[in-house]
Amino acid sequence: EFGMCIPHYGKVIDVRKIIENVQYAEQMGFDSVWVTDHIIVPQTMDLIYRDHMLEPVTLLSHLAGLVPRVKLGTSVLILPYRNPVVLAKMLATIDQLSGGRLIVGVGGGWMTEEFAALGTPYAERGTVSDECLRVMRATWTQEVVSFSGQYTYFTI
Repeated sequence: EFGMCIPHYGKVIDVRKIIENVQYAEQMGFDSVWVTDHIIVPQTMDLIYRDHMLEPVTLLSHLAGLVPRVKLGTSVLILPYRNPVVLAKMLATIDQLSGGRLIVGVGGGWMTEEFAALGTPYAERGTVSDECLRVMRATWTQEVVSFSGQYTYFTI
């Protein structure tokens, strides 16, 4: 299978071009399109996505309605940056809206400066990510969900 990362970052964001890229990928027979994830990149970092980056979950939701076939993937969502219950709900919604075409890739993150800017503990990213995965899996597979972890606890 072949996929294409959608350029949804850079000094100038051209939404029309993003949509054209996704539609072109579908027309050319690509199996999937992918978005990356960063919320805030400090100016001291010399990265292409430092200046602007569209939020990936929101972007995938938009793209789900524009292309009927191609799978929609995250490469990768940084779990410690987000509330796992809210993220699970958002991703489940995209999966429903897209007819089951969502592919979720996740990671723990690497940019210490971004963790600091978000007030998220970098040293705990592994345990936070592991718990986020357990929370998300529970919300996706259980009718009545109860979870009590180190970082997250709730009953639905």
